[in-house]
Amino acid sequence: MTGGILLFEKIHNKRDVASSRVRGRWYIKYWPELEEFVYGKKYDFVIYQKAYLLDHAKNYDGIKILDIADSDWTEGQPIREMLEYIDAITCPTEVMADLFRQMTDKPVVVIPDRQDLEYCKVKKIHKGWAKEVVWHGYAHNSYVLGQAMPALLRLGLNLSIISNEMINLKNQSEAVTGQSLNERWTKWNVDTFCQELIKSDICLMPPAYKPNDRFKSNNKTTLAWAIGMPVAANAEELEKFMDENERINESEKNLKIVKEKFDIRQSVTQLRELIEQIKKGKK
Repeated sequence: MTGGILLFEKIHNKRDVASSRVRGRWYIKYWPELEEFVYGKKYDFVIYQKAYLLDHAKNYDGIKILDIADSDWTEGQPIREMLEYIDAITCPTEVMADLFRQMTDKPVVVIPDRQDLEYCKVKKIHKGWAKEVVWHGYAHNSYVLGQAMPALLRLGLNLSIISNEMINLKNQSEAVTGQSLNERWTKWNVDTFCQELIKSDICLMPPAYKPNDRFKSNNKTTLAWAIGMPVAANAEELEKFMDENERINESEKNLKIVKEKFDIRQSVTQLRELIEQIKKGKK
């Protein structure tokens, strides 16, 4: 069966959108029968990756899957209308799936955000006492870093930030703690991202606490794990990972988890199985 996946970044004329890479382009890479959607081309199945193309979904008679990666229903997307025309929903978390199961009796399948292990080929080599932590994400999510400032200053850790826009926390750290945080910023680039991450010793991921944050996946954490970086969410974990041996042990443990549970090829297998189930149900 041949299929096309209509990517969010294609619909919105954007580049290097995380969800379109993790839940789209990486699928294509490991799925010979799947390609980026071409308008007018006949497919056996179509995956709408955060793409709410009502007219197409209404008139297309093949297998239709809507993939929802985050809480974009709060942004006015016509999700309820799309539910009328599609055969199944895929999403990255159980919290999100529970919500959609209240909205439809069609299959809702959790396909976690997984990692392309070829993309994550570089591995961190841990040496000595930790000197720097790294946080990565969209600039508007950097609000989570405020809760980590006291621990970073107390432990004498430098902060590296990798994001789409410039972030400077020095003034904020001085206002909160009276001390200036030693930080550096690097613009996110898909080709150099992993190499930038391993320049630091620990990946910092403080918990997000806005209402819609509960729907987010753990993709930033599993990506760090895939390149051998321990992930700290709080001061206790930061203190633990200051030690070289603790970081090595944590990295080895989590790399095994990634290989067993978060290989992108497992997502392709899940989608193939879902499509076969839908196909049998249509007979």
